[in-house]
Amino acid sequence: MKKTLVALTVAAFAASSAQAVTVLDQDGTKIDFVGSLRVITEKNSSKTTYIKDTVENGTLYKAGATVKNRSHSTIKNSGSRFGVNVKHQLAEDFYALGRLEFRFDDTKSADKWGQLYAKRAYVGLGSKQYGEVTFGRQLTIVDDVSQAKDYEYGLIPNGDYIPTSATSVIRYDYRGIEGLQLSANYNFAQKNKENGSASPLDTAIKNGAAVGALYEVNGFEAHAAFGRTNYETGTAHKHYKDGYLVSLGQQFGDFKLTGDFGYAYEKEGVVNEQPTKTNKFYVSPGFQYQVMPASKVYGNYLYERVKVKEASKEKTHAFLLGVDYKFHKQVVAFVEGKYARTKSYDYTTAGYDYAKKNADKAVGVGLRVYW
Repeated sequence: MKKTLVALTVAAFAASSAQAVTVLDQDGTKIDFVGSLRVITEKNSSKTTYIKDTVENGTLYKAGATVKNRSHSTIKNSGSRFGVNVKHQLAEDFYALGRLEFRFDDTKSADKWGQLYAKRAYVGLGSKQYGEVTFGRQLTIVDDVSQAKDYEYGLIPNGDYIPTSATSVIRYDYRGIEGLQLSANYNFAQKNKENGSASPLDTAIKNGAAVGALYEVNGFEAHAAFGRTNYETGTAHKHYKDGYLVSLGQQFGDFKLTGDFGYAYEKEGVVNEQPTKTNKFYVSPGFQYQVMPASKVYGNYLYERVKVKEASKEKTHAFLLGVDYKFHKQVVAFVEGKYARTKSYDYTTAGYDYAKKNADKAVGVGLRVYW
């Protein structure tokens, strides 16, 4: 049986031109083998300049000192994945579904191949009339809120405002109205990262919930989400974050304008008998232009400010620009680059004092093959 299944998979993969290889489709059961190979060669560098004497990790950096880091160019894995989608048609309008997806997460080798793990693993029930509910390791609708285009160096920090995925999630989606998708999810406790490594105590999730909506009509798109995340503290003090996300997009022929916006308020711990409060927001206008049927130019700008009350402040300006080319509907190459500059401020009795600035640059050439 195993040999037969492998043979069917290989044969289908070789012959199919669809963006999924159907391994089995009979008696109301459909199994698709899906995935993509993603590689990139890139060059990136960072530079930190200290404006005043600063101590970091036990090291004193004098005012005017600079620290530079550069990476060696290499060809590496960039999110390659493979898995199966399963769907069983039940009585009348109802169906059961499941997904299992594997990825690689090797942080020790330069090419990033190795340490295979289950990135997504969920099951569910659904119907066209009543919607779909899924359980397990999966994305939330927050992952679909942003409309900015990118392949590798995405600037939009949605996951820092509301989790875009988790290892133990109940998610409900309703698509019964044309052009509208409504979604809600509840996240259970998560003390480990998706690859199995332990999370620091202050980032371990106690629980969380989010709601969101995606709406599209006549080339106009509006996406929004709200979520609260509660974190483990090990004490009686609460640590939570409220996040709000909105994105708008309008298509004008081959040209699309987008705008992404986010705000978050975080309250955690107690320092000198006062809770630590963080406010942050971002704005990110962007564009996409279909130069020809096979090629698109895209880019966006990001401004983000993070302010920890009476502690620190950061301001970030970032730019992304890229171009892609589709050799085939399942084969795409791209060139993408980003530049980000962050200024950091320390809090003093006189206000926030400019402490250091950091500049990050990266450019990459990538290729993706889907099935």
